[in-house]
Amino acid sequence: MAKWTLITMEWWLLTFFISAILSLFLPLVPEFSLLLAILLLSLLFVFTPKFRIITVSVAAIVWILLAGYQYKHALSINDIDLATLHKQVHLIQGEVSNIVHVKSGSSRFNFRVSHWQGQPLKKAFLIRLTWKSAEKPLQQGQRWQLAVKIKPSHGLANIGGFNYQVWLRQQQIIATGYVKADKKSPIALTLKKSNILLYAQTSWRQTLYQKLKVALDDEPLGGLILALGFGERGKLTSAHWQVLSATATQHLIAISGLHIGIVAIASLIFIRAVIRLLPLNLLLPKSWQLNLMQLNLSYVAVFCSCFMAWYYAYLAGFSIPTLRALVMLLLFWSVKFLNIKLSLLRWFLLAIVIILLNWPLSLISASFWLSISALVIIFSTFSRFSMRGPSAEDTSILTVDVVSETPLKKQWYNAKVRVWLWIKTLVVLQFALTLAMLPLAATLSYQLPLAAFFANIIAVPLMSVSVIPLTLLAVVASPFSDVLSHFFADVALLCLSFVWQWLSYLANAKWAMVAISYQQIQFMMILFAFIALTLFFRLSKGKFIAGLSLLMLAIYIDFLSVREDKSWQVSVLDVGHGLAIVIEKNNHVFIYDTGASYPSGFNMADAAILPYLAHQGYQSIDGVIISHNDNDHAGGLRHLRAKIPIERVIANDSKLNPDSGCLSGQNFSWQGLEFEVLSPMQAHGDKNDDSCVVIISDGIHRVLLPGDISVKQERRLLRVASIRNKLNSDLLIVPHHGSKSSSSRQFLTAVSPHYAVFSAGYLNRWHMPTDKISARYNAFNITTFNTAELGMVTFKFSPKHTQKQATKAVEKHIEVSNYRQDMRPYWFVN
Repeated sequence: MAKWTLITMEWWLLTFFISAILSLFLPLVPEFSLLLAILLLSLLFVFTPKFRIITVSVAAIVWILLAGYQYKHALSINDIDLATLHKQVHLIQGEVSNIVHVKSGSSRFNFRVSHWQGQPLKKAFLIRLTWKSAEKPLQQGQRWQLAVKIKPSHGLANIGGFNYQVWLRQQQIIATGYVKADKKSPIALTLKKSNILLYAQTSWRQTLYQKLKVALDDEPLGGLILALGFGERGKLTSAHWQVLSATATQHLIAISGLHIGIVAIASLIFIRAVIRLLPLNLLLPKSWQLNLMQLNLSYVAVFCSCFMAWYYAYLAGFSIPTLRALVMLLLFWSVKFLNIKLSLLRWFLLAIVIILLNWPLSLISASFWLSISALVIIFSTFSRFSMRGPSAEDTSILTVDVVSETPLKKQWYNAKVRVWLWIKTLVVLQFALTLAMLPLAATLSYQLPLAAFFANIIAVPLMSVSVIPLTLLAVVASPFSDVLSHFFADVALLCLSFVWQWLSYLANAKWAMVAISYQQIQFMMILFAFIALTLFFRLSKGKFIAGLSLLMLAIYIDFLSVREDKSWQVSVLDVGHGLAIVIEKNNHVFIYDTGASYPSGFNMADAAILPYLAHQGYQSIDGVIISHNDNDHAGGLRHLRAKIPIERVIANDSKLNPDSGCLSGQNFSWQGLEFEVLSPMQAHGDKNDDSCVVIISDGIHRVLLPGDISVKQERRLLRVASIRNKLNSDLLIVPHHGSKSSSSRQFLTAVSPHYAVFSAGYLNRWHMPTDKISARYNAFNITTFNTAELGMVTFKFSPKHTQKQATKAVEKHIEVSNYRQDMRPYWFVN
């Protein structure tokens, strides 16, 4: 009976976890009333023992979806109108909730809103704001009244790119926006001043951060120490990230389970040593000694250990990864003290369920899955490869007869055995972690960090015993002695410099990183899963060879199908207000426009184009056409050039250093496609009407790329008969993002497209596409797509052979897909 109960509980926990995962695959979050009805209906199964597990499953699904519903309706719960949210300036009050960093004169910070338009909210919520040239230094804990313009949380939606919207959801950030300066704010006209500091007192964490920051400001590695001490990575440079990424050691500066565990273990060892070494009978009165005799001093050590872990989590801003680690630690000690027998599997599953009950949206966090994967690999490695000391044959090398040796030699032998076991465990465990985590690490940047094992086998133990404890000591000592705090920080920097030299050496090695496509990552995951099954289920050599052969055959067949594919595709990437189009055929790529680049350093080449190319496996670009030199079309070119080889650049602005110009009448072939330039007549490239208008054709399908031309240029194209006859197309990229100055009726009649794409920014200030233009396209029965609403849109063109009356014919065949409805149709993404 006890065994049945044990299995049942484990199955219940596992069912809860798996069901919670399944909830992520729904396209939308049902209404609250429907969720409640489903939950109440599932309670009927409680009365049937065989089907009680269904209630657990439904409860898990409803719990995750309720978290999604609460996030989605956070504004409407407070009676805030979503339709007018972005159209006016709002006066809010609240608290700065994170340590603020200033970059390029702008402060970016999270703000917990408690009052809206002077009225207290029913439930406070978090928003992310940018403030250019803030009137006073912003610090965590301050309370402000601010005039802001905000819009619901949103992010670029492209295959391969970082999904900012999912990150905002996981962080529970409801909206994003910026602070209006008093001189520009309409509210300031009536209130005289709208941005007011209400409470200047900063948090204890901010105070400690400022003190340590002063000591580390001039240190090249100071940003890494601040990241280790406070979880704030705003001071890390691109050079830091390059080294960490190339060596797969980003986890070392992201405070999580590793760091919390190190602090907890170090504190436990230290307190136990103090208790053993201190002469308590001389230091304490007899009454206290009697009380201590009755008290188990190990409880004191554990309590201090848990407190230090909690304090470190506080210093890290109680980020979700630190809270997850804290839950696992506290659960472990709780079952120990309560003398509850809990297997490793039950502890692990119970910890996951507790985490999901407290932070349901952890399921959409990459760090959550990386942590879970790492723990599974560690537990599996220990269970499969039991870490024992040297065998009898090995021990004979160290000593002939341990029993006959003196006590001192016995102790020396035992110490050597423990050291050998520790080294063996570290190497095997790190090798297993590195190998098994390679595909997961590759999904983050589409590069295989081959130097990961050599980096982590040195960095993890050295950081664990030196840099991380010393950093925490520097923070702990800060309130009491600046001299002592600076001493610990200097020693931490010294230890870190040795580790960093090793990591930098590996990062600069040519073999350290290997580019890999998403398809190759999938093959690698399948291969690694097969090898794991072979190891842990002890498959015979025959079964292993047979399975591997079938796997290789499937990969080869898939490879052949890709090579024989005669189709080509055009992808309009989501780059906000701007344009970036990727044309692909025969594993080659051509690009039309590159999106914008901003003073902060953020650019669409790094955010959208390069991640997509990496996902597809491209390591070079055959050509780039720049329509004209507006930032939203040409801004990303220099960043693209710096990161990936480009065979040729076609543009009319000499400042872009093109290889050739783009003038009417030019044409060229690329991978069997014909590119023909219809406009402009003269090479200026500095105005919308100077846009390089290109038509692409495979002889069956036609795509028109008009850039930002206006009605005036459209009429010029229509007046030239030779050009007018070539305008008819299957796909039109809407001129000038859907501005009312383009897309005349005559132009749409001549082009007569089946599909049209608006490449526009989400709730952009120009209101593109305008209602008038959208209505015009609908009146022409043109199927339209808006990247601001649907994310990237891809059109796949392929010839379709048909048999009609004994004659062969080729018909048009176009497959259309978009990010939010087809590629990633999940509620937590959209």
